[in-house]
Amino acid sequence: MKNVVGEVGKVIDRLTLPAREKRQLEADLLELLVEHGTEMVRSRSAAVVEEARGNWLQRSWRPLVMLVFALIVLVGTFTTLPILSDTSRFWDLLEVGLGGYVIGRGGEKIATAIFKLKTKK
Repeated sequence: MKNVVGEVGKVIDRLTLPAREKRQLEADLLELLVEHGTEMVRSRSAAVVEEARGNWLQRSWRPLVMLVFALIVLVGTFTTLPILSDTSRFWDLLEVGLGGYVIGRGGEKIATAIFKLKTKK
């Protein structure tokens, strides 16, 4: 940014205008550069926020996995599925999945609440 300001100043100095008009032109150009820089920062921060938010699949994978587990249990209630036998590891997987889902979401909520408290101070 400093290089651009210096170059703009050099170009304005070479113009054959009264000193007052040169200063006004320089002030106007610097104002435009500041506005452009502000807009660039704003667009970058918006892009960072959007990227941090993630896409639909990143936000929805846990609910989708738990819905699939629920669907398997529901279908197994009305039919005989080998995956739901007493010796199956499905129940261990369901237990880990449910525990991870509940603990993960709880941790996310707590972290968000703590982060909001720290930003308010």
